[in-house]
Amino acid sequence: MAPLTGTLVEWNEEKRYGFLEVGRLRIFLHIRDFAERHKRPVIGDKITFIAGQDAQGRTCAKQAVHVNDGGRITAVNLIVLAGLLVLPVLALWRWRVDWRWAGGLGLMMNLFAYKAYAVDKRRAREKEWRLSETKLHLLALLGGWPGAFLAQRRLRHKCSKPKFQIWFWLIVVSYQLAAFDSMQNWKYARGVWGQIQSTAEQLRHSR
Repeated sequence: MAPLTGTLVEWNEEKRYGFLEVGRLRIFLHIRDFAERHKRPVIGDKITFIAGQDAQGRTCAKQAVHVNDGGRITAVNLIVLAGLLVLPVLALWRWRVDWRWAGGLGLMMNLFAYKAYAVDKRRAREKEWRLSETKLHLLALLGGWPGAFLAQRRLRHKCSKPKFQIWFWLIVVSYQLAAFDSMQNWKYARGVWGQIQSTAEQLRHSR
């Protein structure tokens, strides 16, 4: 069935439902029938949807999506990303990594990460099998976190899920810490590893 586009003419925030106007028709819309939510519905919003039926056989909107729901990458976003890249880039320079190899691999991983977010958002809208959050985090962990950062803002995907964001930013921070420590010849990592070995040795002798 082809998607329709309607205008939100009534919305009850407390009860979480409202009505779309399509020509002379009024179509019921419940908050649960949005394919993915990024903003509070507001009267006047343009929304695309698939016409379906509720449990009582009444026509209602399904798989609803705000028109022009994509976000945008702002100058502030780019400044933040540039700041987050400073330590990793300095660390690569400190260890004299081949820039052609590092740049090619980094570009590939970030394109993969961005594409994965785009695919997952499309599947969410179409009610298809989703990519797991673990896979998205794995791509970030493998170096695709800058691409993931941009995708979250451009596609407005996963940016409103607190648990997902916590794990994502832990990955970003881990890159900052690893880059900083690498420029100190792994001083802190060696200290932590030494402490772990010492504790393990003490436990072994206490038995």
